[in-house]
Amino acid sequence: MTDLPIRIDSRFNRVAAVIVWSLAALAVITAVWSGDASLLWVYAGAPLAALLGWAGLWRPCVIVSEQGVRIENVSHDVDVPWEALVHVETARALTLHTPSGAFTAWSAPAPGVFTAMMNTARARREATAAGGVAHPSDRLGTDSGNAAVVVRETWRRRLDAGLVQLGVADETSVGRRWHVALIVSSIVLAALTVALIVATG
Repeated sequence: MTDLPIRIDSRFNRVAAVIVWSLAALAVITAVWSGDASLLWVYAGAPLAALLGWAGLWRPCVIVSEQGVRIENVSHDVDVPWEALVHVETARALTLHTPSGAFTAWSAPAPGVFTAMMNTARARREATAAGGVAHPSDRLGTDSGNAAVVVRETWRRRLDAGLVQLGVADETSVGRRWHVALIVSSIVLAALTVALIVATG
């Protein structure tokens, strides 16, 4: 059986990213239109905001594939092979537990207090009917729940099909890759923004 990669994004985060980009573009247009030298910092600040909007809101996601689960976070990516996965939980966000540590997905936070309260009664009813426990953060329709369902179902399906080697979690490494170019670019743009604010203030 071949699983196509499944990408799970946060719809709210993507809408927020578009808003950030729109505001950044508006700031640049305003600075150009006004010709005010005191707004020179906008030419560095707007690209910084756009970059952070992409890195913090648009790009982060969870990708489920044959090899395992990739968590694309703001500053780094984590690749968790199925053989290394021990437990999946959603208390604060989608978190994958392995012998080498727990890895949290920036793009799949648990619902806020208000949303959780609104869903508590329905979750309790579903849990009673299913004879189990359903937490608000596990529910479909939430960022954490949407991602957790795909991860758990794929993991279970591959276990049942004998596609995951058992007993090797301790020996299976989890990959982590830092976004060095993004981090450096953000620091440079932030420093330039501050320098321009001081110089033109």
